[in-house]
Amino acid sequence: MTIGKGDLKLLKSLNMSDTPDGGGGPSSDQVADGVSNEIFLGVSESDRAVGRVSLRQLHATVQSHDQDTFLGANFIVAEPPADPNVSITVFSTGGVFDTRSEAISRLEAYLGEGSRYAGYLFGNHIAGMRTVQILQRTEDVPPIGATLVLRKREGFSDEYTQFVRVTEAAVVQRTFNDISGEYTRYELGLKISDALRVDFPGFDAQRIDPTKAELATLTKIANTIVADAARYYGVVDLEEEGEIGDFTIKASGIFTQLVPSAQVETGIADARINQVSESALKAGNPIGIDAPVVWQGLTVPVNVYIGGAVTPGSLTIGGSQPYYPGAYDKGGVIYLGAQQVGTIDYENGLMSLNGLNTAGGATIPITYSPAAVPLAVQQSQGIAVTQENRSRTWIRTLQPIPVPGTTRVDYCAQGRWYVLRDDGSGALRGADSSYGAGVINFSTGTLSVTLGELPDAETAVIVQWTPDEAMLDTTEITLHNSGSLYMPFNTSGQISEEAGAKAIEPGGLSIDWVEPGTSPLPKSASDNGAGQLVGDASGTVDYARGVVKFSMTSLRAPGTLLTMNLSTRDATEAAVTVVGGVGNLGVTNIAPGSLSFGVAAQRKVQFFGSGADGSVVDVGSDATYLVRDNGAGGLVVRVGDFAVPCGTVDYATGEFELSGSVALNAAQSFALLKWENLFVRESSPSWSLAVQ
Repeated sequence: MTIGKGDLKLLKSLNMSDTPDGGGGPSSDQVADGVSNEIFLGVSESDRAVGRVSLRQLHATVQSHDQDTFLGANFIVAEPPADPNVSITVFSTGGVFDTRSEAISRLEAYLGEGSRYAGYLFGNHIAGMRTVQILQRTEDVPPIGATLVLRKREGFSDEYTQFVRVTEAAVVQRTFNDISGEYTRYELGLKISDALRVDFPGFDAQRIDPTKAELATLTKIANTIVADAARYYGVVDLEEEGEIGDFTIKASGIFTQLVPSAQVETGIADARINQVSESALKAGNPIGIDAPVVWQGLTVPVNVYIGGAVTPGSLTIGGSQPYYPGAYDKGGVIYLGAQQVGTIDYENGLMSLNGLNTAGGATIPITYSPAAVPLAVQQSQGIAVTQENRSRTWIRTLQPIPVPGTTRVDYCAQGRWYVLRDDGSGALRGADSSYGAGVINFSTGTLSVTLGELPDAETAVIVQWTPDEAMLDTTEITLHNSGSLYMPFNTSGQISEEAGAKAIEPGGLSIDWVEPGTSPLPKSASDNGAGQLVGDASGTVDYARGVVKFSMTSLRAPGTLLTMNLSTRDATEAAVTVVGGVGNLGVTNIAPGSLSFGVAAQRKVQFFGSGADGSVVDVGSDATYLVRDNGAGGLVVRVGDFAVPCGTVDYATGEFELSGSVALNAAQSFALLKWENLFVRESSPSWSLAVQ
């Protein structure tokens, strides 16, 4: 009698469950053909949400009453699952009585144990820990994503092996003592992706590293190598039908799912490597507009485009009843008294007002300060969270003081990061009230924040903000040539700011042109002897360098011919030594207003520190300052728009003297300090010109 199809049986294992002792050898229970869930359980909602790996051991047998030779058999997955999120693969552990634990080890056999790691486990580690401490002789750390092998009591009856993957690594050098004196080792702290499953005994610090025998009694650490030992068999659909005789066939892929994965890859393009923050910054004086509004009823918000970015806290509505007279903005919210009547997007200039119980259109006057939204590099400060200082309330003074709307606080609780942001009014809030809250004082820079939960130990509370010096109000900026568009030209006849061949006699420059039209109108401008153009144009004149910056009061027509008349003289250049603030230019009969030279000097700013001694602190800055004469025998140094006296010159002999120290008034001090020093807050510091 031959072996028939009915003699081939597929038997269940002794334990058909996903417990560690699942499998364990064949049973007499046969797998019924065509019965749903005969091998695996149904897919639950929980399985669909978090994923699941089910393993079942099956055994193929031949049950026949004769002694015919069995010539072999194969086992295949004939069709893929209908659910694309479910996959089935077949593999063999090589043992008839293997359990699920041994099958998992085979499943994880992509990595095998390699050479011994050049370090040893520092201290005892208990089950459930997600960190591993290692002592070693070098500061080298395993790369993030590397896998190590921890083998407990190798060769003993309680031997246990676990593969651990590194997610974070840090190293610090430590000093230890023994009877021979001091010695140093590097302590390596590793965070691992999975918690330790059993206790792993470690070593105390010791001068001589543990031997192989000593490691076997406690815990040995080993590197891993790619073994790729397991073989998996499944089925995939063909992209194209195959024919008899084909040498190749095209399948949909050669990979399948073994374990659930939560990895998500997100590409980030065109991102700056430094952190930046956007905030609406005041960009002009208040302006008023009449915004047309079409009201749509009581429950429908009405969007009003203001026309550009709005400075936080600057908007008011001056409408008549019932159109929110006296409404104002605060922290992105429009208030009428204490009632919230709308919101505002400062960066985009979009206001949303609650619908009124009326219909039709209306015009409401709005006053606001326009804003710009520049990109600015942030300051950041990390506050280490340790087991000893964990708390929900944190207070810090931020210097330099933040720009409103740019402060952000990040903290980590239970492995998840939460963010609190400044809304421009000094209040910090998260996406949900449970994240925490805080306030910031823009006068002192003091930040006080209460977190929604205790932050995790060994993390950090991160504060980021944009300093006010990085985003100055436009009213505080001194623009070159008073911010006017100008055409530069020199006495060499070039349109350039480079020095010309001749110096210009003070009071010896005039420029003439004619505005074309039905009635041609002659125009002219001349220098006033003090370096300024007056008349129908504005600009500056650098007499010594022979350079003019020319700005018309009205834009000239194309083709307008400029006629320049000037008196020049040869410029003299000389290197001058200054001793005790006194020097000689080496030339005589200097034309008043034509002198300029650079002086290497140090600016000194004084402000009172907060120390107990109340001492005065000097903040110095070396620089080269351009000194010019004022046409009347005085020497001046330019500070912003101010010409500050700093010495005298004798035009006839060429002798000059520089003052050792010059006191600036409040306006001059501000012009000097606003760009060059980030730490000074005094209104009238002193300024010294120390001649070298």
